Amino acid sequence: MINYNFEISGLVQGVGFRPFVYSLAIRYGLKGEIYNDDEGVKLSLYGKEKALLSFEKALFAELVPLARIDELRKFKGDKVFDELNIIASRSAQKAAAILPDFAICKECEREFYDRSNPRYLYPFINCTNCGPRFSIIKSLPYDRINTTMNEFKMCESCESEYKNPLDRRYHAQPISCPKCGPKLMLKDKVGKILTQNEDSIKQATQLIKDGKILAIKGLGGFHLVCDAHNQNAINALRLRKHRPHKPFAIMCKNLQNVKELAEISSKEEELLTSNLKPIVLLKAKPNSTLAPSIAPNLNRLGIMLAFSGIHLALFEYLDTNIVATSANISGEPVIYNEAELLYKLGDVIDFYLDHDRQIYSPSDDSIAFTVQEEINFTRTSRGLNPYFFHSNFNKKGTFLALGAELKNQFAIYHNGQIMISPYIGDLKNVATFDRFLNVLNLFVKTYELKFDHVICDLHPHFLNTKWAKEQGFTLSVIQHHYAHLLAVMFEHNLPKDGEYIGFCFDGTGYGEDGKIWGGEVLKIDQNGYKRLYCFDEFKLIGGENSIKNIYQIAYSIILKYDLEDEAREFLSKFDAKRLLALKSAHNVTNIHTSSLGRVFDAFASVILGLESISYEAQSGMELDKFYDESLDYSYKFEIKNGVINFKNAFKSALKDDAKHAVTGFINAIADLVTQVSKEGKKDVLLSGGVFQNSTLLSRVIRNLKDKNINFYHCSKFCDNDTNIALGQIYYLLSKI
Repeated sequence: MINYNFEISGLVQGVGFRPFVYSLAIRYGLKGEIYNDDEGVKLSLYGKEKALLSFEKALFAELVPLARIDELRKFKGDKVFDELNIIASRSAQKAAAILPDFAICKECEREFYDRSNPRYLYPFINCTNCGPRFSIIKSLPYDRINTTMNEFKMCESCESEYKNPLDRRYHAQPISCPKCGPKLMLKDKVGKILTQNEDSIKQATQLIKDGKILAIKGLGGFHLVCDAHNQNAINALRLRKHRPHKPFAIMCKNLQNVKELAEISSKEEELLTSNLKPIVLLKAKPNSTLAPSIAPNLNRLGIMLAFSGIHLALFEYLDTNIVATSANISGEPVIYNEAELLYKLGDVIDFYLDHDRQIYSPSDDSIAFTVQEEINFTRTSRGLNPYFFHSNFNKKGTFLALGAELKNQFAIYHNGQIMISPYIGDLKNVATFDRFLNVLNLFVKTYELKFDHVICDLHPHFLNTKWAKEQGFTLSVIQHHYAHLLAVMFEHNLPKDGEYIGFCFDGTGYGEDGKIWGGEVLKIDQNGYKRLYCFDEFKLIGGENSIKNIYQIAYSIILKYDLEDEAREFLSKFDAKRLLALKSAHNVTNIHTSSLGRVFDAFASVILGLESISYEAQSGMELDKFYDESLDYSYKFEIKNGVINFKNAFKSALKDDAKHAVTGFINAIADLVTQVSKEGKKDVLLSGGVFQNSTLLSRVIRNLKDKNINFYHCSKFCDNDTNIALGQIYYLLSKI
């Protein structure tokens, strides 16, 4: 007989890991003790050595769904045990992960629909395999007293499950039932309670059927909800929310409903039904019964399945799909408390479905799409982030990467471990910047962090950079597009001494020359980069104003390339005096950009006749539906002295029909990537928000595979500005 001590770190708290270990120990006749501490889970087990080896093998082979073992340390001990116990949590150095919120699991969903189960149709049903985590955690260790569920005293039945190591709800901190759990309340727009619990669900669904707009509180915040097939309701929501074009996400009860609305592959089906249940971007079926204004001028829909008992309860009384879009003011974080909802969206909603389980930290819905059966994320929050993992760096210290200003996420390195925050948003907005500070403070307090070094974007005016300077941190800076590409190296654990050709295409990034970059081809390694090529610079007439009024970008390119005669038909749509004023402004402006994102905007303006856009990526998304994969047609870009000239492509787009123009433009970009990659004879990195255009990414991937060129991009950590923090932290760790 022998005693072994195990120290296990990773995602091993709040996921049913201890009862899993307990049941394995019983199976192999082992005695000892099992407990949580702030580093992870500790075991001291006593038994036959062969049994201990079998136990260790099963530990990895049969791991519970949400758990992840990053590191297991084992060493011999001298204790003798005559019984097996799970004992109270102990405090040590704080290093255990804060987990994200997870969608309802299959076991809970089965119980939800089981009439004989005490939790039949219970909106707050959960177990250790699912339910809220990040949204309710106040501090570690992850025990009920440190969550917002501490306000609810468990009934005798729940407590017996909670204390039984062989039960699926053993130490499930949000455990509750209709007797002892949170309550649902339907309220009017001034906060008056109209009904509670099941009646509130019934009345809420009737209101949705009647065309009303409701706010519904879920796991990480409120959704704005209405009937997805009711054109009048959606028009009212667009009018009240000042959201004229941006598509609304749709929530469906089940996969059958999804298949009535969109085409779906096996990989997309797998993603939709996973324990993440993100919003998945799917190709829309023509002639569905959805209201046309769900996704104006687009051939894609953002669809998710009901991911909590609250949403499943709604669908018990609904036979329709619903709009489920984040309840927020444009550019601000999702609203998660009643007071803010009434203050900011009181004129948008008719009623709201509230509950009394406090959300401590809000989280957004994650968003994903697939390209050639590969999953790509565009937003990583519910079900994904916070995300913790052990890096290959062994440096001692604590470092903070502030990320970008748009689509912000931050990253923290602490003695080998990387912590990535949930999606925060665009920090130009004061409310979003406050959320950035609140989430950062949660990490700092929970893990008792003191930063030795901070790294930020090269742009001198980002709010997070200004804040870091005010705090007096030791500060490093890194160029935006270089950080984008380093993130790809980090995600794929590429050789640090390697040299790569990187294509970084996005909307805005501050260049070392003080100009706005965004159409960059760089030769990079971990020590630095060289700018090989860039898209031909043009002027941004009116500065940031042109990012919305994209015809101004198109006109700037027309003026740059002296194409006014060729563009006569296009320009005839606009006021002559306004164009004259813009021409005068063009002569004096000194704001230049090489951004491919802005080139996309200009092409969309001339091809589709768009004067302005009302949301980011609208240009690329509206172009998508005109792309014809079967059409062998491509424009040509000319490269001279490191500059990618697109005059002839733009000239052709001014006269071609939409199908040829869109296909020719997207194929030209893919051909450019292929040509430069072949000549560069190095592995290729792709990053930047432009590569989140699924049509372009698919074409690029196909081209590179056809030419047997090795390539990598951030599918897990996003190609957009979300990945900037990861590239920043990688650079800092490589340099220090």
